[in-house]
Amino acid sequence: MQLPAGAGEALTQWQKAGYLLIVITNQAGIGRGYFDHGDVAAVHTKIRQEYGKEGVKFTDFFLCPHHPEDGCDCRKPSPEMLLRAAEQYQISLQESYFIGDAPSDVGAAIAAGCQPVVLMTGRGEETCQQLDKFRLQLAGPIPVFANLGETVSLLASLSSK
Repeated sequence: MQLPAGAGEALTQWQKAGYLLIVITNQAGIGRGYFDHGDVAAVHTKIRQEYGKEGVKFTDFFLCPHHPEDGCDCRKPSPEMLLRAAEQYQISLQESYFIGDAPSDVGAAIAAGCQPVVLMTGRGEETCQQLDKFRLQLAGPIPVFANLGETVSLLASLSSK
């Protein structure tokens, strides 16, 4: 498994700044029968191991295993998984960032009351084309970065406040 360049260092910096690293993920492949919970758990274990070599410790992984048509409460853009994580770990969502590349990530962040951050990875281009509809729901801009490494600039802006 090859980690994205600079990702481990960036996550370490977020962690050192006091942020908990929690993965919130839709895994519709489970609901579609492409793979099972054990397969996803194995991937999460591998992610923990590889990032752990860089000193990164993920606090938790929350996943929605449902098919998009199941009508569940947990699938992003629902804020349910973010709200559960906030309750479980006493997180102030207003002081949190939700970093992702999909429109559902932005929607979940806004619905949960935290700051969305868009990465230009995966579905980032598609997401950026939809940002205008999301900006109407926020007082400020939605930061967009080429990769996870660039997001650490948000930490610098926080320390100057």
